[in-house]
Parts: sequence; C-alpha cells; structure tokens
Amino acid sequence: MTAQAEAIEPIKFQPRRLGHANLWVSDVDAITDFYHHVVGLQVEAMEPGIKASFLGNGNTHHDIGTVEITRGEDRVGRDGQVLIDKDVSGQLGLFHFGWEMENEAELVDAIKRAQAKGQDYSMIVDHQISHSIYLPDPDGNLMEFYADMLKDWQSIFHGEMDLITGNWSPGEEPPITEARYNPNPALYGVDEAPVRPLRISRAVLAVADFETSHSFYTDVAGLDTIYKASDYAFLRGTAGRYDLALYQALDSVPVGLHHITFDVADEAAVEIARNALRKRGQRIIADLDTESKRSIFVSDPDGLKIEFAVARQPNYEAMGKATPAVRLYLA
Repeated sequence: MTAQAEAIEPIKFQPRRLGHANLWVSDVDAITDFYHHVVGLQVEAMEPGIKASFLGNGNTHHDIGTVEITRGEDRVGRDGQVLIDKDVSGQLGLFHFGWEMENEAELVDAIKRAQAKGQDYSMIVDHQISHSIYLPDPDGNLMEFYADMLKDWQSIFHGEMDLITGNWSPGEEPPITEARYNPNPALYGVDEAPVRPLRISRAVLAVADFETSHSFYTDVAGLDTIYKASDYAFLRGTAGRYDLALYQALDSVPVGLHHITFDVADEAAVEIARNALRKRGQRIIADLDTESKRSIFVSDPDGLKIEFAVARQPNYEAMGKATPAVRLYLA
C-alpha cells in the first residue's frame, strides 16, 4: 500500500438518520392506496414517468416511496440517464434506503472519499429537492445518501410531476454547508386512517454474511454500532436513535428486508391503531409487548411487514436470544 493510499480517510458517510424506504411494488396504485388509507401517510407526489409515488406526513419529503417493477422496460430520467434498469423486472421488496445527511458539504466530502477508495456506486443524481449518491451494500441493496437542497420542498414536490431526476456533478459548485432538513416539522396525517405514524424510524435486514455487512454499514455508511453479538448488531446515525438492525440470514430467515418500523406517539396510540385495524379487517400478524417495545405488525399487499411501535428501554442482548424466526420481530 502506498503512502498516498494510507492517507485516504475512511469513507464513513455518517448520515443523521434513516430518512425513507423506497420499495419495488407490484402495482403502484394499489400499494399507494395501502400506505395512504391504512398506514396514514399523505401522497406528497406522483412521478408517472417512472411509475412512482412518494408518501409522508410532513416529517420529510417522503417516508415511503413506491416504484412499480419494470417488467422489461428501462425508466429514464430527465437528462436521459437510466434511473431504473429493465433487468430488475419482477423483484419485489426493497429498492433503496434513503439516509439523510447533515448538509450537502458533508455529502460531497464523503463522495470524494468514496471515489478515492474506488467504492462501487450506481449513480449520482440531482433530485431537485435533494442531491444523492446510490451505492450497493454487500447483498445488492441500494443505499442512497442524500442531502436536502430545499427547506421548502413542498414548493416543487407535490402532485403529479414530470421527471424530476437528472445529473449532478458533486463539487462543481461550492457545496452548501447549511442544514436544509426541518428539525421541527409540522406533522399531518390521514383523518380516516387507523394509524397516525410520526416517522419511519428503523429497518431490519437479514444479511448473507453478517461480518461483511456489518463492516459495510460501519466503514462505508458510517453508522455507529450500539450493540454487536456474533450474528446480529444494532446501528445508528448521528441523530442518536437506532436506525438499523442486521441479522445473519438462516434457512428459516432468508436474505432481505424483514420489516420497516414507524414510530407512533405513545403506547395508547398502538392500542388505538390495533383496534382500528382489526375493525377494518386488517390482519395483525404480530402483537408484541416486550421489555424493549410495544408494537404491532401488519403486511402490505406485497407481503412486506410494517411495524408500528413505541420504544421502551432496549435490551439488545435479549433481542438475539429468541428463535431465529422470532428474534427479527423483536428488533
């Protein structure tokens, strides 16, 4: 290794928090309807050109994005860039996680470190409301690291939109050092929905090789490890709450996204949501009252598990002692 290579800083994007999850879905209209009428998120924007929707509650521009599977067609952005390759056709599940950076300057610095180390990435883009880089984790899950570029994102990000994504050259213009996310957003919901989520708070992944994935999420993503055992770990961004749990996949627990979690206001809100969901005929697939949390789980129409939770005092050691199929629910 040369002295120059040794001098390159670790990549460590060090995002604030998990900002959103974007999903590959079978039917963008049906899944959007579920996240609106059941989960209680407003439709912030639709992008028909890539068959996508974006839903939130004012916390940020979107907590959930949905993109319909390609079925053999490329989806192209406003500058002719292929945003979604036709070869992903048929793969339901996680499209990408969006990790919110403190500001554009920190994002640009991390991109420079990634490029200096030869880190593989998929694309670098201008979403108008944000600037982003997308890169794969060891299992091929895309991770977006983004910096918000507009404090008033709703001024352009609303309703049915033309293609919003184009090319971006990091550092071509002096990067913004100001934080443009809203630290105290005014939240809203869907009056008729059974749930009033506060925000997407975390996700649980089963991974093919635990140590390799843990190294990626600490050394490249720059998340801090809260707790680590031999085959599972809990990690967080700089905002302080845990954002991601990693578990070694097993025969009974396949590689991939196990569930995403939405925080709700308090334990009474969990009870209200449980009763309202049942009245609607929505199946509760898990109902947990543990040392670490009070929560319920439902499935979206494509089978992705969604949790509504209130955290108690976390016992990370206990979360790993249950049977393999159960312990991911405890995270």
